Amino acid sequence: MNINLLEALDQLEQEKGIAKDEVISILEKALVSAYKKNFGTAKNVEVKIDPMTGDIQLFQVFEVVEEPKDPLTQISLEEARKINPSAEIGQKVYKKINVKNFGRIAAQTAKQVLIQRIRELEKEKQYEYYSQLAGNITTAEVIRVTPDWVDLRIGKLETRLLKKEWIDDETFKPGDLVKVYVQEVVKDKKGPKLIVSRACPEFVIGLLRLEVPEVEAGIVKVVAIAREPGIRTKVAVVSTNPQVDPVGACIGEGGGRIAAVLRELKGEKVDIFKWSDDSRQLIANALAPASVVNVEILDSEKKVARVLVPPTQLSLAIGKGGQNARLAAKLTGWKIDIKPIMNA
Repeated sequence: MNINLLEALDQLEQEKGIAKDEVISILEKALVSAYKKNFGTAKNVEVKIDPMTGDIQLFQVFEVVEEPKDPLTQISLEEARKINPSAEIGQKVYKKINVKNFGRIAAQTAKQVLIQRIRELEKEKQYEYYSQLAGNITTAEVIRVTPDWVDLRIGKLETRLLKKEWIDDETFKPGDLVKVYVQEVVKDKKGPKLIVSRACPEFVIGLLRLEVPEVEAGIVKVVAIAREPGIRTKVAVVSTNPQVDPVGACIGEGGGRIAAVLRELKGEKVDIFKWSDDSRQLIANALAPASVVNVEILDSEKKVARVLVPPTQLSLAIGKGGQNARLAAKLTGWKIDIKPIMNA
């Protein structure tokens, strides 16, 4: 029986990654709980399991006092020294109880408690593992597709990508491998729950981190971002190294880096420009790819600015449906009025 116990503990350690010592500690507490539940005792008891042999020993614990008032929890010094010759007042002594007094019901109860605790430990370890994905991009497999959501598998977990978290007009089919941004890992009674998105601005930042080593290393930083999923994203970047061009690093040689990002975004346009602490310059940069002639600050407190552009650049500055101007305003925090400048 003891050999079987050790074999079971070794198997748990190998298959579940739960340390043997950890399981022994849980089992000791479970056996104490089972003993008290099934024998209805008010005794203080402890269980010790030998990690080398698997032997289980049950002890009644007494506090050594001068005048015992509770015979179930207290013991005189004279009686204590019959158990432990070196016992002193204020110490605890442990009197061995015959383990055979554990009945079948007590053993079964202990087993149930142990199984439950092991399940909880598995969930905790799962949470510890998957919580590392929070704030990062990971690859998921498409399991099922419905009009309102897509069921995904990430590792051993399944999660759901809601329609509002899709990129506009994208389609999925079972077996597809897709990248998602893990917004949050939530503790749940059934195990960790992953909240994922492809529509949030952080998804674009995550793609840049994957494709641009300078972003991953923190040499190039994303200061601000504004996004309309499936349509356009604007990203303002800076470099902590004066020898590194932040925009050039993100674009890559021959546009290779940004091309990889755009493929994942299913045709969504991405404008990457240099951040500036000067409001005029920042507004001008944010309206890329349009060329700006001048930026006038109309109200610095209310953050209202007028932007002058060549007539040929007006539609580009505003963008289809106003999305270029709208995203520039969202990113900079300024209300932008775009006007064409007429030739003298």
